[in-house]
Amino acid sequence: MTKQFVSKAVGIDLGTTNSAVAIMNRTDTEIIIHKDARTRRETTPSCVWKDPRTHQIVVGSKAFQRIGTTPEPIRSIKRLMGQQTQVRLSDELLTPEQVSALILSEMKRQIEEDAAALSTDDTTWIVDRAIVTVPAYFDQPQIEATRKAAEIAGLQVLELLHEPTAAASYYCWQNQVQNGVFLVYDFGGGTFDVSILRCTEGSFEVLGISGNNRLGGDDIDATLAEELRQRLITEGYELDLDVKNDPEDRHRFEKLKLLAEGVKKALSTADEFILRSQSNLYDKNGLPVNIDIPFEIGDFEKLIQPIVERTIPYCHQALDLARQKAGITLADVDAIILAGGTTHIPLVRELVRKHFCQDPAINEPRAKCTEPVYKKVDTIVALGAEIRAAATGGLVIYDEQRSIRALFRGISATSSKQINIGGTIEALKPGIDLTGGFIRLTIANVSFDDEQELKNGGIFGFTRVPLQPGIENQLVFEIFDSSGTPLARLHRTIYQSQDALRPTGGSVGTALLSKSIYLEVSRDGKPYRKELIKALSALPASKEDVFSHPGDTTRLRLPLYQNKKKIKEIVVDDLPLLPKGTPVRFTLHVDELASITVRGNVSDKTFEMHIDPPPKRDLPRENEVLALDEAFQNIAPRLSDSRQHIADQYQKARRSYEEALKREEIEQAIHDFEEMEELIESNKPVEQQLEPPVEVFEELIQDCNEINRLLDAYFAQHGQRPHNYNGPDMQHEIEKQKRKGEQAIVAHDQVSYADVLVALHAIRDHLGIVYGQIVENPETLTEPERAARQIRYALLDADEIEQLARAKKQSDVQNEIILLRNQLNASTRDLQSNPLLVLRRVAQVRARLQQIKTMVMNAKAVGSSIGELVEDISADDAKRRTQE
Repeated sequence: MTKQFVSKAVGIDLGTTNSAVAIMNRTDTEIIIHKDARTRRETTPSCVWKDPRTHQIVVGSKAFQRIGTTPEPIRSIKRLMGQQTQVRLSDELLTPEQVSALILSEMKRQIEEDAAALSTDDTTWIVDRAIVTVPAYFDQPQIEATRKAAEIAGLQVLELLHEPTAAASYYCWQNQVQNGVFLVYDFGGGTFDVSILRCTEGSFEVLGISGNNRLGGDDIDATLAEELRQRLITEGYELDLDVKNDPEDRHRFEKLKLLAEGVKKALSTADEFILRSQSNLYDKNGLPVNIDIPFEIGDFEKLIQPIVERTIPYCHQALDLARQKAGITLADVDAIILAGGTTHIPLVRELVRKHFCQDPAINEPRAKCTEPVYKKVDTIVALGAEIRAAATGGLVIYDEQRSIRALFRGISATSSKQINIGGTIEALKPGIDLTGGFIRLTIANVSFDDEQELKNGGIFGFTRVPLQPGIENQLVFEIFDSSGTPLARLHRTIYQSQDALRPTGGSVGTALLSKSIYLEVSRDGKPYRKELIKALSALPASKEDVFSHPGDTTRLRLPLYQNKKKIKEIVVDDLPLLPKGTPVRFTLHVDELASITVRGNVSDKTFEMHIDPPPKRDLPRENEVLALDEAFQNIAPRLSDSRQHIADQYQKARRSYEEALKREEIEQAIHDFEEMEELIESNKPVEQQLEPPVEVFEELIQDCNEINRLLDAYFAQHGQRPHNYNGPDMQHEIEKQKRKGEQAIVAHDQVSYADVLVALHAIRDHLGIVYGQIVENPETLTEPERAARQIRYALLDADEIEQLARAKKQSDVQNEIILLRNQLNASTRDLQSNPLLVLRRVAQVRARLQQIKTMVMNAKAVGSSIGELVEDISADDAKRRTQE
């Protein structure tokens, strides 16, 4: 009997707290969700532990039971995906991708048990392909990390599907809905996602997304655990915990969180619950903590309401995007679909209903439904991922020797009596040549026999293939080489039934870019972030562009951003000195798995790189947070009524930031700060900080006016004005430069601002020379006094030149200025003992400072030792076309 191996793609929901996996049955008519053989649970805790004695790695419930012990298990690793960090698993350090790979390997092992049940004497079912879900609001580094984790686990990733899209796929499949607009509210253990989707004839289009990658049931558990800790302290237990620095305290709090999770689940189905526990929890004095504490639903809801309410502004944000993209509003939404374990909490469902569902008592546009859809919220994402996997993954069949691989497109069930069957044949071993080969299809029960030549790439396609209604039709495929030698004999079934007519989300790709990608360029002398690929663009996507070399630099900077977050600083260095205007060719490609590649060339120099996760960010300083608050205060009054949710979102993120600081949860605090940053940046024009600060400009104007006033008064009293000074003309020039400077400040024009500072320094220098000629008498000074005065003047010169260097972005000379300033300060020690030596040293320093000043004043205003931005010539072309 000829053996064959069959691979059917599986759907995996890789969750923060729980994961799930599913596979379709042989005929693609029912979904098999993996269930634990003992507990019958359909989800597995996303928890990993390593036995210190046997070194065995345990994933799932047994690892979850180790919470609060040493060594502690790893939980909620999804929150660290995309970060350059490591976590400890017993005696080894692992990356977040490696830990997630262990969870995915367990999902693969589990579903292999279910796939084995599909096997027959001549067919073995295997698992090597999957669609893995990710939050819709994941950044590119987080998506890339998920892809790597699946590959480490031995899975070919067909698609990284957004979790809300998966949930909508299952809803439409289960309810046989082909058309509609849906709001998917996905509140899981560690992330919150919301998507607005439109289904047209069974195919999905994403219209708007938003969310928070660090907001979920874990936060509710932590809040409830803190409440429990406070209550136990009032009962006399010593539980003043230092979770950050004391491992034992961290274990104590993990046990409290575990108890809190039990309270949360109990109050999701009851109005009150008494927590009774005599577990192995001990306080800091070593006393066993015996718990007998009542909890009521009202107190619980009051405690968690701020967390749940944070989700509402994100929903409005997604609706805003849907309105901008397709004119879709809340009134167009046919159903609100819930997903994620946190939606078991009644308060969550009530807030969703209250804010978005129809209510006769409220006179404003609402969704067409009166209640959100609350069904299979724990597994709806995995179920939807498998529907998508069956539709797009097709069926892969290997012969017994695994020398031939056949990929069949489409699913194994149809309502049609005639079908088209196509796919590709691939040779896996050397020596097998498919050129000129052919494939034969036989269906015995309908007496069908046909063959055709394999096209380039092993492509084949049979049309109008008849099926016998109401049964599983057995299709036999024989592959031959050009001489007619048999290479493989494979078979598959197609189930024909009217009941098989179900929407699957179609075979068209649903992969899209969650956030826009920008390249920072120079436009009109100012940094400008040019959008290369828009948010919600279908993947794969590419953007080719040509920029202009700024000239006079051997290094170019190409900063890449996703929304307002820098994901890569691309540097092209060791370039020859190329003329301004030399083309810089740049191509950005994002594949269907959201993996980003950049390539390009400047003259003969080429560059190509894959975008890796950015380095870990430090906790912001207090002044940075206060600066954001000040910026928010400036923005808030200008927000329209329809965008007041932005203010609400900022305030909630700000409170979360403060609470995270109190709990010393640094990662959470950084995440909240970045959300605040993005809200500010998204609602104000991008502006560049002028260098040096505007205060320097104002001081220069004041100095020039003051010296000119003194000189004008002196010559008005004494007469005989020198030929190189005219007070009114000088005042006119000062006012002229003042107006230019103010215009540059308003326009944030660094180039013009630097030119004004150069002119004002020249005016002040000239006025200083004239002033020195009339008020100073060197003959009355002692040599130490003359030397001290020269040091003072030289230090003023150094300050002035440093300001000019900052204005001109000439950071490479600032280190030398610091050294010269140190030499001047050191010379003060010799003022009394050897003033003539000091005068010679100061003369040398001032001569060098004048050389630096000349060099800086003649330099370009945008240059930088760290490299220069390319210039956006497309903006110049557009301006020129407008003028023409």
